[in-house]
Amino acid sequence: MKRPLLDPEETQPSLYDPTPVDEDLWFAGPDLEDDVFAPPLPRAERTDLLRVVKWRRAEAALAADLARAAQRLGAFEERLRRTPAGVRERLAVLEASELSWWAGDRVTPDRLSLWMSLRLSGAQEDSLALTRAGWAARRLVSGPGPEAGLASFLGRGETTERMMDWAEIEEASAGMHPISRAAMGFHGWSQIAGGPGSARIEAAVVAARAAGTSGQSAAFLPLASGGSTALRPGGSPEERLRRWYAGAERATLALLRDLDRLEDWRGRALDDIASLSGRTAPRLIEALCRWPLLSVPVAEAETGASRAAVQRNLERLADLGLIREVTGQERFRLWTAAVQK
Repeated sequence: MKRPLLDPEETQPSLYDPTPVDEDLWFAGPDLEDDVFAPPLPRAERTDLLRVVKWRRAEAALAADLARAAQRLGAFEERLRRTPAGVRERLAVLEASELSWWAGDRVTPDRLSLWMSLRLSGAQEDSLALTRAGWAARRLVSGPGPEAGLASFLGRGETTERMMDWAEIEEASAGMHPISRAAMGFHGWSQIAGGPGSARIEAAVVAARAAGTSGQSAAFLPLASGGSTALRPGGSPEERLRRWYAGAERATLALLRDLDRLEDWRGRALDDIASLSGRTAPRLIEALCRWPLLSVPVAEAETGASRAAVQRNLERLADLGLIREVTGQERFRLWTAAVQK
């Protein structure tokens, strides 16, 4: 069996045979210095990164930081359970957009909204980047978490070496808090996967869902909405965990504040349109709760109303001060809920 994860201080006969045989080493083969096919680049020391004893000691040393992050996540999960599915999707779009910027794809919430609802993209846009961000937004709040099977969660039919390595990380970190295990899994996955933005986004989304205390809650640990502190590589396990806890707490707080403002706006908006006839205006309110930025084509799809009815009701909502147009253009306009900052 490969030995990518266990520290010599944490010898376990069932997982680690101390006999120094090549096949027991994670690189399983000839000395890398003699590998003529290896690229002439520095190689990360994976065994130092994934020493479980150091991660466990770091978790114990940062117990107060972990408690704050876990408390914030618990409050977020409870709010998501009581929040309409459309609002959960809005938060996922915001988080996925931030993840895409961190990964280098730079997909904005409005473009992601158009892509997810109507598969519309601009002529100069990277459809692969939009696909990655859309996948992240869907996986953050829908379906079972990675504990039900990583291949299924990622939408793949095969079991790759990368997934087997993830399983070893999960096995080695058993007993740690889910948030800490997610951090270890994220950094381990990033080390295993490396490469393009898709692998980085996969690592972040898997960790965000794995950190949830209940896989059935369709909750996720926000990691990027308050900045990319939690996702920054480098440093010892304690440094990584400290950044992870602080960044996750900040990101969760940012989305909780967004949720507070949105719920206040929704209640006020429904009161203000109570005297209006028809069903288009209330449906537009729900659509604006679901999407950070709303276009006429998306509004048509969300409400089932004609373009003329959608445009007329959007103007009504704007006159009431409930929404605002953000492009300043006559064509291809976008509206957003006028939430109070």
